[in-house]
Amino acid sequence: MTEQTAPTAPEVLYEIRDKVAWITINRPERRNAMAVSTVKALTEAFVEAGEDPEVWAIVLTGTGDKAFCAGGDLKEMDQIARSGRQIHVPMTGLYRNLFETMLEAYKPIVAGINGHAIAGGCELVLSSDVRIAVEGATIGLTEAARGMGANLGSVLLPRLVPRAIALDLLYTARVIPVEEAKEIGLVNKVVPREQFAEELERYVASIITNSPVTLRRYKEMATKSWGLPLPSALRLNVGPNPYLSEDRVEGVRAFLEKRAPQWKNR
Repeated sequence: MTEQTAPTAPEVLYEIRDKVAWITINRPERRNAMAVSTVKALTEAFVEAGEDPEVWAIVLTGTGDKAFCAGGDLKEMDQIARSGRQIHVPMTGLYRNLFETMLEAYKPIVAGINGHAIAGGCELVLSSDVRIAVEGATIGLTEAARGMGANLGSVLLPRLVPRAIALDLLYTARVIPVEEAKEIGLVNKVVPREQFAEELERYVASIITNSPVTLRRYKEMATKSWGLPLPSALRLNVGPNPYLSEDRVEGVRAFLEKRAPQWKNR
């Protein structure tokens, strides 16, 4: 009799519920650390969500209550080094960079920080637009203590929080509570564990009541205008144009008729 092998659970779960793509890192036994295969699966998930017209917003979270994501899989990295091979270098190779893919997914991305977000896990948080965290979680870029580079974090963190605070966190590799992260503007909201799932659902629902055309416009304009002088940014005009859309006509008419708008995403 042939021995049956139990099917392996997917490393990344992908589900669409009510116009929202829920992307979940599913490696709780490794604290949701990202192996090479995990990064590839996450990249594919964000490409799919970004291109699907039925997806109006994206939530990224992790399985379990221990970690959102512990970063890169250090055990796998060590095995690669011991075999004499080189680990992947950011912004090189055959596939798009995961964080770049997230930044270029022109739909709202909400990070549901269900546990500790460390190193690459913190960079996933930085690449998201809005961050809702559970009480007791921590966040930090520990790469300096591992001889790594935090390629995305070293560029993006100083743009999100005051430069001196960003460099302090990078130089010391210290991990901070999400409550402190909220104080410096890195996290939007911290909620108790028992309210976390409900609050995450409630918040993303408040996003998708709005026009998906406008949401995509906001994301693309905010991303592509970052760092431009104001006159250039105002004339950038990227993404779908809500002023010329059917959704704009419907939104105004629905307001005047005192009813909920029926968005067509065009």
